Amino acid sequence: MTPEMLAALAAPFPDEAVSTRAEISCDPCRMGGCMTHRREHCATCGETLTTAHVHLEYVGLAWIRERLNTVDPDWNWRPAARTPEGLPLLQDGSLWIELAIGGKTMLGVGDALGLRGANRRKGAVSNALRNAAQGFGVGLYLAKRQPDPVDAPPADDPAGVDDTTTSVDGTEQANPEPAPVEETPDEPSELRARIREFDRRHGRRTAGQTAFAFNKWSNGKQFLRASTAELAEYLDHLLHGPTS
Repeated sequence: MTPEMLAALAAPFPDEAVSTRAEISCDPCRMGGCMTHRREHCATCGETLTTAHVHLEYVGLAWIRERLNTVDPDWNWRPAARTPEGLPLLQDGSLWIELAIGGKTMLGVGDALGLRGANRRKGAVSNALRNAAQGFGVGLYLAKRQPDPVDAPPADDPAGVDDTTTSVDGTEQANPEPAPVEETPDEPSELRARIREFDRRHGRRTAGQTAFAFNKWSNGKQFLRASTAELAEYLDHLLHGPTS
């Protein structure tokens, strides 16, 4: 790998190669339980979604492949592990690969949560290639200029909520704190906690990523409103893989 090759890999893409997609930046909004942001039409991306979103720039995989072909026609990738049948091994839904360019090898990882069968493997390969190529600098400048996420304010300090009352003599008095409510075991909550713990161990650090993956897997259902049976089936899917 020469400095010239690294510079060519990291070079900016033409404007027509760069696309924009909307990404929700508030975890409660992703999970369908946000009481702070509203849904409305966005003139920038043309979508109707929560106001808590950012516009991310990205380059399609075809452009990335073309860049690799130009810099090193002999580039190649291989899975870091294979199944007994010789296929790329998906470990807990994630695929690790080794991308070789110019005599240097870079690890990459990708997943395709919510997809099944051949589409799951194709999506994981695509995302792993993007991840590994960024390690060589491909499209890294786009990732560096991404906007900061917009998060909802803490639930225990909602904006605009007045915690005082006015007495009959016109003086303001603080409202008394409500008495604590004794919690009872909640099976759906326990299942959601187990799913979140599984996701955190496998690189999906935010609740929004968990909710998005469940939404894709369940064909549009909301993570916070899923039934016990649906959550149990999804957890089994994560632990043991797809059943079909």
